[in-house]
Amino acid sequence: MKGIIYIMTTAVSGLIKIGKTGVNNFAERMRFLEANGYYNVAGLKRFFAIELEDYDEKESLLHDIFNKHQVGESELFALDQELLQQLLLSFKGKIVYPEHIDQEKEFDAVAHTRKEGRLFNFYKKGLKNGDKIFFK
Repeated sequence: MKGIIYIMTTAVSGLIKIGKTGVNNFAERMRFLEANGYYNVAGLKRFFAIELEDYDEKESLLHDIFNKHQVGESELFALDQELLQQLLLSFKGKIVYPEHIDQEKEFDAVAHTRKEGRLFNFYKKGLKNGDKIFFK
């Protein structure tokens, strides 16, 4: 059965919602969550959504994989949204948000962005002169 798995960002940096909805309910579900929040968290915004076969099982699998990052029994997770987006892009499906995105090009763009972030994260750690950096 087809449905949509979506990612929403929240007002809390680093906290995202992973959810699912039927194909015909997507627009209404997004409007509701953006207007009302979820689990006492406000400021939800659409980030990414993909229509998939067996969406129930795939969403459950995501919750199982990331259960150590889950907030209580909610659908909120302390996760990097680009990592989750990249994982969802690896599934065979149709991107429904943002619209008119080429799945393969988007996967490559997200992968490149994440890779660059990892390569250059030493700036955040405050390396001192004389520290050596090795690139693979």
